[in-house]
Amino acid sequence: MQLRRFQLIPLLFIIASTLLLCGLGTWQLQRLQWKNTMLAQIEQSQKEPALGSLPQLENQAAIDALTFRNVTLSGQFLHDKTLHMVGRPKEAGIGTASGFFLLTPFKLDDDGRIILVNRGFSLVGKETKPEGVQTVTGVIRPTRTKRYFAPENKPEKNVWFYEDVRAMSTAIGSEITPIIIEATGKKEKDVYPIPNDGRIAVRNDHLYYAITWFSIAIIGIVMFIIYHRKSRS
Repeated sequence: MQLRRFQLIPLLFIIASTLLLCGLGTWQLQRLQWKNTMLAQIEQSQKEPALGSLPQLENQAAIDALTFRNVTLSGQFLHDKTLHMVGRPKEAGIGTASGFFLLTPFKLDDDGRIILVNRGFSLVGKETKPEGVQTVTGVIRPTRTKRYFAPENKPEKNVWFYEDVRAMSTAIGSEITPIIIEATGKKEKDVYPIPNDGRIAVRNDHLYYAITWFSIAIIGIVMFIIYHRKSRS
């Protein structure tokens, strides 16, 4: 097969686009490796017995070691300091505009530390407010950091789009231990908030994305070669 002489601009374009697409594909493979490691950590953490108390968390490594562990903790909810997190509930027919996920400060009985418990989604003004010493069963999960296109938090309106523990500590006037407990339980009819069902669902589409980027790169090269192929005549 003979090829016509390549023109400079199309040649530079196909080289640049191929490098970009291959770079995106390689990045997705790296993300796949990271996600598989995280899924293995989740599986291992879920096999561990539930924690009855929280150890001291001196650094981020200590926090990461507890991520996705099951916990059963005793303490008291500070309902007057509940934070409203914007999010989309799993239940069909419940719009996010009509309610929030409730991040309620929880003062631990054993040492007085305050953690945030995501009690689940509630319609505005419909949430229950259990008083006195309560037992919370749930899962430790990482804080949700700000995404690139996410709006800024609005502490003055008590509307939060991501979990900025430092700003939240300022908002409630007390230091918050930087972990989130996702309360788990069974949904009851017309009872709010609706707790998490305990299933940890993590999307892992990185292999699909990697194949897509590499495939587009290959298709581009093939089309470029076909375009420059000389006809037999």
